[in-house]
Amino acid sequence: MSVKVDVDRGLEIREHMEKLKIELKDIETRLQHAALHGEQVDLQDADREGKQYLATGTERIVPVILTADMIVGEFAANSERHHEIQPVAMGLLNKFFKPVNKYENRFDSGKKFRALADELLAKDAPAFITACVARDKTGMAKSAIKVTWDEARQKAT
Repeated sequence: MSVKVDVDRGLEIREHMEKLKIELKDIETRLQHAALHGEQVDLQDADREGKQYLATGTERIVPVILTADMIVGEFAANSERHHEIQPVAMGLLNKFFKPVNKYENRFDSGKKFRALADELLAKDAPAFITACVARDKTGMAKSAIKVTWDEARQKAT
């Protein structure tokens, strides 16, 4: 093959990929909407918080995961969020957030964060976790909805 043919084919492939990415994003938006308004069931991982919607195709089912409220990733020292979290952290704020002119979440998942909160704070964990939930500008808890294509499985016959 020549460079000219490879360039032409590469550009053609990239054009198709861009169109497919846009189409996939539209499909995911519709599936997320269906998940919000459809029947939600418990997650397979009982230790995770959240629900799932089982989007059923002709032959396969794709789980659409509705995660629990997300934990804030960071906040500025002496910010409103800092003053909200610190009193309910029971003196253990540095176990959960690393201070670096702001506080950064030490965990890569809300599951790990919540587990340590339960372990260290016991009955005080729910108030701490609630204070740590990431919120949008209107105060609504942020959450994520993920179409988990890689977890598609065969339908039972």
